[in-house]
Amino acid sequence: MSQSSPHPKFMEAMRKLKQMSEEERLSEDNAELFEQAMQYAPLDIQPALVAIRKKYEQTYH
Repeated sequence: MSQSSPHPKFMEAMRKLKQMSEEERLSEDNAELFEQAMQYAPLDIQPALVAIRKKYEQTYH
């Protein structure tokens, strides 16, 4: 797989997450889906996902 095309698992997770409200994305129910996005995210996107994770941790933990 080329560096320029995101991993299919990342694309799948993001497609599902984009259809949700922010509250739904940050919910415990979707934590696994968010982790999938984090695991397969391209390096240039990871900082944004880390920021979202921090917001989740502040909101729910």
